[in-house]
Order: sequence, then C-alpha cells, then structure tokens
Amino acid sequence: VAFLCIRFTLLAKIEDETREIGVMKAIGLRISDIRKIYLSKYAALALFGCLSGFALSFLFKGLLLENIRLHMGEADNASLALLVGIAGVVLIFLSILAFVNLVLRRFNKISPAEAIRYGSVQEKTAGAKHFTLSQNRFFSTNVFLGLKDVLGRKRLYFTMLAVLVIAAFIMLVPQNISNTMASEDFMTYMGIGLSDVLISIQQTDNLIEKAAAMDDAFAQDPAITSYAVFVSKSFEVKTGEGSSKRIKVELGDHSAFPIQYDAGHAPESENEIALSIMNADELGVVTGETITLLVDNEEKSLVVSGIYSDITNGGKTAQARFKDSSTDILWVKIPVKFADNVQEESKISEYAAAYPYAKVASIDEHLSQTFGPTISAVQKVAGAAIAVSLLISGLILLLFMKMLVAKDRYAIAVTKSLGFTNTDIRRQYLARAGAVMIMGLVLGTLLANTAGESFGGLLISLFGASTFKFTVNPWIAYVLCPLGIAITVTAATLAGLSGAGNILITENIKE
Repeated sequence: VAFLCIRFTLLAKIEDETREIGVMKAIGLRISDIRKIYLSKYAALALFGCLSGFALSFLFKGLLLENIRLHMGEADNASLALLVGIAGVVLIFLSILAFVNLVLRRFNKISPAEAIRYGSVQEKTAGAKHFTLSQNRFFSTNVFLGLKDVLGRKRLYFTMLAVLVIAAFIMLVPQNISNTMASEDFMTYMGIGLSDVLISIQQTDNLIEKAAAMDDAFAQDPAITSYAVFVSKSFEVKTGEGSSKRIKVELGDHSAFPIQYDAGHAPESENEIALSIMNADELGVVTGETITLLVDNEEKSLVVSGIYSDITNGGKTAQARFKDSSTDILWVKIPVKFADNVQEESKISEYAAAYPYAKVASIDEHLSQTFGPTISAVQKVAGAAIAVSLLISGLILLLFMKMLVAKDRYAIAVTKSLGFTNTDIRRQYLARAGAVMIMGLVLGTLLANTAGESFGGLLISLFGASTFKFTVNPWIAYVLCPLGIAITVTAATLAGLSGAGNILITENIKE
C-alpha cells in the first residue's frame, strides 16, 4: 500500500512537471542529474517519516505491548529489540529510496520535444478499435467515452483494478470467517452436533443409574423431539509399533446429532469407529483401515469409518457404537432437541433443578463459553478490515485519479475544445471508475469465496477445524460491502477530479 501511494504520488508529480523535465533534458542536463534532484527531495521526506515513526513507537509502545506483557511477561533482551527496530527503520528507508529510484526511470521515456509541446507523455492506446461511438446504442456519450478509455488503456487501469480486488478480498474474507464462526453450523465442524441443550454428568456417584434415570425421563417428555446418550470411556488401542496407548471413546448413536466429517462417515455398526484428526494422525490410519481395541479384556478389531475435527478433550477423541460393561465411565453427555413451541429457558431451569448433579447449558451458552472470546476478536478484526480496506482503496484511488488527471491534461483540453463541459468530463471519469469497480467487485468476491475460503480454513484450523465451508451473510457480502466500496470510489474519483475544471484549453493545446 505504501509503495502504491508513493508510485502514484511520484507519477502525478512527474506528469505535472513533464514540461519542466523536458526543458531540463533539452538544455543538456543528464537524466542521472535530474533523478538526483527528485531523489534528494523524497529521501528527505522518507527520512523525516522514518524518524517520526521511530519516535512514535517509543510513545505508544507501553499501550501496544501491554497485552503481550500480561500474557508473556517482560523481555530480557530490550537492547536487542532496540537494535532490531533501528535496523527495521533503516531497511524501510533504503526500500523507499530504491523504489523511488525505480519509478524515476520513467524519465528515460520522456521526449523533450513531446514534453515541451504537449506538457505530458503521449501514450499509445491499443484495443477497443471496434468499440466506436457511431455504433453505440446502449450507453450515453459520456459513459461510452469512459468505457472506451478503459478498454484502450488496460495496463493503466490494471493497478486500479488490482487495488479494488484486494480491497474487496480484505473486506469480505474476515466477514465470512466471522459469520462462519458465529453460525450454529460451525460447531459441527468442531466435533459438536446441533442441539438445543447439552447436558453433561461427571464426577458423581452412581453415574450409570443417574444417566439411566434421565434417559427414562427424557423418553417420556413430550417437549423433547430427540435426544441421545453418549457414554465416554477410556480404552487401550494397539499402535503400529507393538505398544499400546489409551484413547477416549464416546459410545452411542452418533447419527442422531451428526457432525461434519473430514473423511468418511459416522460409525454405523458395532465393528466401526470414527477417530478425531489428532488420534488418526498419531495412530497413522485413514478411513477403511483397521485398529485394535482392548474391550472386556479381549481384542476387538474396528474399521475406521470416518475422521473428524474436534476441539473437546484436547482434540483426542473417538466415536463408536459397540456395547461395553467392564470399563469405568468417565462422563456422560446428553444432547437434547426441543419442539419448536417449547420455552428453552424454562426447560433448562427445570432440568437444572431436577438434576442438580448434572451440568445443564443451552448450546448458545456452550458456544459462548467455548468460542466467545475468539468470535468477539474475529468480529473486531472483521470490522477493522472494512474500515482499513475502504481507507486504503479511497486513498489509492484518490492518488490514482490525481495522477490520471495530470496525465490527461492535453486530452481534457481537447475534449473541452469540442464542447464538452466539466460535468461531462466528470461523468466520463466516473464511468471509467465505475466500470473498473464492477470488475473489481466481481473478481474480489470470486477470489474471497475461493482462495479466501482456503485462507480462512488455514486460520480456523488453528482452532481445531481442518475443513469447513463459508457461511456467507448475503446482506453484508453482496449489499453493504459493495455499497461501501461504491461510495468510496465515487468520493475518491470526484475528489481526484477537483483540478480537472481548472485545466484551460489555451494553456494545454499548443502547436
């Protein structure tokens, strides 16, 4: 972003001073000397900016490092951090100088004769030969001329297109990640089935009897449309090295509250088992292979039917349907689904009073406890991404339009001499910006929903879900975000055109 801003600022300045540069070349100044004049000016600006930023870092470092110190403590090598900071400032300064010097190579393309005559570098336009005004039946004259300019100077407008694609991508991907993590379906990617209430029983006497009593009561409760009892136990599993390890297996009918599987499906028979990704990786197995569990002091071969993501119990779980009465129960989990007309809060209070030994929580509360801080942080990032993308696109498009107006001074003067008003010229430039904006939004949205989904998957995999699909809020993704970009593009274009009305025909058309 910084380099784009520098590039557009430099190009606008070069276009403004093309005639002066042409005069300097005409009187015999070497290109290297002209570049040094400009380079010294921008070196001074870069030095001032780098030193100011370095000074501000000391002013705000306490506020910025407060949270890091809270969680990670103080650093022991403060002097090394200072040296790294100085090295970073020097690197930024040298990078800016190198980039400015690269942009100033455009002096080589400036012809003294053209610069003095036209006051700008004359471009060769290509394309749009068959896009003629005489055959136009769909657009107004101003819109047509704007579109023809975009088609004729594709390379020039490619940068603007790239900026808008990136802005749309930056805006949409965090929004889609936030909407996905806030949706109920997201927990099915994390090893938790969809339900209204999640009841868990652990660390209590007579656990089996209490779970059985709840099972009987729920079977007769008309408010419940479906429920399932999952019993978690620990079993030994043979590893490929001839040794064994213990894994936690959740026994029950897992088709009642299904989750999303990375591969395969839930166990459907007593000789099948599904493994979490971490367990599958540690055991080195994939779907269709067989593992051996020690059940009731006997070896039991089970086919791996599926592999899923899980954030519970350290991510190391398994699911099966076989019966076992010899192993102690670790805990019991009962997900419950209510009928549509049931007041959930009253039923939760009723269950909490009737079963004081159980933990009764709504699925929303469970999600809030599990993902609440993360979802809140992602929502803040999504909001900041919108503001940053609009600010970046607005700033760069403003500089781009100023550069474009400086480049098109001769063309604007010719257009005015043909009778076009300042309003007509504004409409032509708005048509250019609008055409590029529509292409940028389409490409940015496609990129956000393809590559952005893969990028979001990498981030969400840090929370335990190895695969997922975006849950898109169409109101935000396809209405509010494009509207925000459209307003920003329009405002930046009009602001960049503020100097176009001052271009005089007599000063810019000279033979």
